[in-house]
Amino acid sequence: MALGLGLVVLIGFMLVPTFERQRQYAGLRAEGVTTTATIAYCASAGSNRPASVTVTCPGTFELDGATVTEDILGLPRPLRAGNRVTVMVDPHDPHTVYPLADVQNGYQSGWRTGDTTVAALALVLLALVILSQLRVVRRGRGPGRGSAER
Repeated sequence: MALGLGLVVLIGFMLVPTFERQRQYAGLRAEGVTTTATIAYCASAGSNRPASVTVTCPGTFELDGATVTEDILGLPRPLRAGNRVTVMVDPHDPHTVYPLADVQNGYQSGWRTGDTTVAALALVLLALVILSQLRVVRRGRGPGRGSAER
């Protein structure tokens, strides 16, 4: 039971960012503004998970006639300073800035990342835990163990 609950928590923990990014992408597709950002610099940092790299690339772009500098989210790799990238910006929240290609095809949306791979594996393990528990319950209800014989 504890293993099953732990797997449910793990699956939820791994998929919450995916659903959040999907929500942001839906908002961008509905109301986003397309513009071109010039990359100021990029930095990347790894974590203890081999496939997990955080990329930070602030870009400067025009939004409603004002010059804005924000981190371009969802970049799969660092870009060189001075590179230009077409982005989609939420006009109500300029902190929400993603590359246009990513918003259109959802590559970094989370559905095809290491987190969803781990979540899928945890889902398979959860199914196996449930099946094993069902087998134990069925065995416990055999003849002479409290079940009515016909």
